[in-house]
Amino acid sequence: MTGGGSYDAGIQHGKERLLCLHRNENLFVGPDWIVERARDVAASIDVRSYPDPTASTLRRRLAEHHGVPVEHVFVGNGSDEVLALLFATRRDRYDAISMLDVCFKVYPMLAARHGYAARTLPGDTFTTGRIDTPTDFRGFAVVDSPNSITGVHIAPDDVLALAADPAAFVVWDNVYGEYAGDRIPADLPANVAVVRSFSKFYALAALRVGYCIADPSVVAALDARRDVFNVNGFAQAMAVDALARHDTFERHRTEMIACRHDLVGLLEARGFRVQPPAGHFVYAAHREIDGPEVQRRLMDRGVAVRHFFDPPVAAPWVRITVPPRAGIDQLTEALDDVLAATRG
Repeated sequence: MTGGGSYDAGIQHGKERLLCLHRNENLFVGPDWIVERARDVAASIDVRSYPDPTASTLRRRLAEHHGVPVEHVFVGNGSDEVLALLFATRRDRYDAISMLDVCFKVYPMLAARHGYAARTLPGDTFTTGRIDTPTDFRGFAVVDSPNSITGVHIAPDDVLALAADPAAFVVWDNVYGEYAGDRIPADLPANVAVVRSFSKFYALAALRVGYCIADPSVVAALDARRDVFNVNGFAQAMAVDALARHDTFERHRTEMIACRHDLVGLLEARGFRVQPPAGHFVYAAHREIDGPEVQRRLMDRGVAVRHFFDPPVAAPWVRITVPPRAGIDQLTEALDDVLAATRG
């Protein structure tokens, strides 16, 4: 686990002739559908007016969706802002923050920004898929489950167990939670904040809408620190529209899971081992070719995947966003070409 520095979002590349499987974007929601919805939503927005500073309609819809009072909902400019504010508001109470051995790369940056000492939660989670929850944990922890890099899914009860002592505070970063079937408890403990996003399941990554469900005291603290108009009006309206069409996204989820199952089988048949996936991506390592080489050779063939350089995932692993069937065909054709060139 490294600290500080700037966030590496992966290669930035025009998408012409490139299959982008490196940024965990939702590839099952077609751009035409989004454009159609955007036209309808834009017609209801007066861009001359400032947006609702409290995102009241969106917060109300989220409260209804999760079965919690609206006072438990905070909306931010992407989950990144929500996380940054959570880190900021806890700093007066905690000097250190505990994270998984492999975690979202923004956490060490935020820890350094706010002067936290960074610690690793016990349990060798990347290998075991669990946390060895300390019985006397009284600190500040952030847990991304499903994990943003590896896809490891920790049982929700095990995440919540970190908050057994009221002196602890736990951020459950659950932005891939819809894919794992995670439910946010209606009786969430006061010392737990669950973070979600509209970037993944709802495919609105460009609009930057994130939120958290937390105790009203936590929400009030976040509200006091945020920018006044932190979420633009178009983004708020598109998020409300997406929530109203949740069943459509559930169908996309079902299609993705079927494709993910097939992709895992195709990768394993080609000599990869795959972490049990819980998000809309897979994490795979080939037995003969290191991750950077897989990434480079696939890029040469018009397919972008993601390799992370920090241990314990530095050598063989690559992260691959699950594409629809046509993308799977393109990926496997490129992989077969890479493997044939290797054996030749």
